Order: sequence, then structure tokens, then C-alpha cells
Amino acid sequence: MPMTHIKQAYDAACYYDGKLLGRCTVADSEAYSLLMKECGGEAVRVLREYPYLSPELKAILEKAALMQADRQRTGGMFHEPESSPWGKVQTCDTLCPGVFLVSTASHGGTMVAKEVAAVLSTAAKKCGFQRNGYICFEEDAQESVVLRELLDKKLWKIPDRIKDKEKFEENINQSIRQYNPDYWRARQAGREAAVEGKRPLPAKETAR
Repeated sequence: MPMTHIKQAYDAACYYDGKLLGRCTVADSEAYSLLMKECGGEAVRVLREYPYLSPELKAILEKAALMQADRQRTGGMFHEPESSPWGKVQTCDTLCPGVFLVSTASHGGTMVAKEVAAVLSTAAKKCGFQRNGYICFEEDAQESVVLRELLDKKLWKIPDRIKDKEKFEENINQSIRQYNPDYWRARQAGREAAVEGKRPLPAKETAR
């Protein structure tokens, strides 16, 4: 039976503080305005109270949540942490607002400020531990979970200094499958559900 292939039309967009968050359907644009109003303009609250959103609208709200958290925390900029669960921070890279890749004299990991933790899935947050206002992910076993989340949500991209990006990404996936299989299964199930939700319905056979 033939299948109809309908290209998703993005005929609207969502903005926060004059900045484009992403293009979307008119329905998602209207839902964004309504839900933000219902939740007092707090994107984190929308994400928490309304889990069943389209992938496009969820990505838009996650970007809004990062912008709001960045502004609320320090008037516009997160400060890099000076200490970590692994010791005094020696180097720190900001992956996106509120998410820091840190190293110490002996170890390191990734620290996610609690204000932006809503951008992580529930399964991802279970892989870390809380310490001093951050959800922390140890570099050997848990850090790949954060990198995978940020890549999936297009909040971070693999640095240009890494030449073989496909191999780097596969190493992330392999680490997750080895050390965090529950998270990997949850991620794959979510991706399959998203694809299934977008699958076009079979075209009805025309009467002869």
C-alpha cells in the first residue's frame, strides 16, 4: 500500500526576549505562548508540568530555560565553578550556559547547574549525583551521558579540534552502552517513540 510522505511545514517561530528560539508549526507557537503564560513565563516549569510536547516545542522550551537560568543566576552569566567533587578545578570548559566540563589535578567530570537541569532527561539525571548546587557526572563513566544529551538537543557540538567526529560520537555511545545501559535503553525508546509519532498514516485506497 502506498505511503504518503508529508514534509513538516514550519510556518511559525518562537522567540524569547527578542531572540529566535526556533521555527515550528503554528500549533506549537500557540502552545508555547499559552503554556508560558500558564506557568508564569517559566520555561522550566512548562517542561516539568507538561512532559508530552512535540520534539520541536520541547527543544524551544529547553533553549528558553537555559536563557532564563543564565539571567537569573548571575544577571546574565554563569560563573565557572572553582571547586568540584573531585577537588579544586584547574581547567573548565563551558559546554553551554550552566554546563561545565572540569578537570582537577587527578580527575574530573561534568557539572550541570541545578537551574538548567531541566534540559536533561529524567534518565540522564539519574546517572549523576548532586553536590553543592550541581548535578555531577564523573568523567570515566557518566560524563558521556551529558555529552549525548547536549548533542541530541543541539545545545553543544563536537569541537573542531576533534577531527574524526563520527568516531568521537561513537565512543560516547559505546561508553554509555557499557556504563549506563538503562539510560541508553531509555534514550533509544524515546527516539523510537518520536519517530513513530511522526510516521505518516497510510493513504486510503481510492475507490475504484
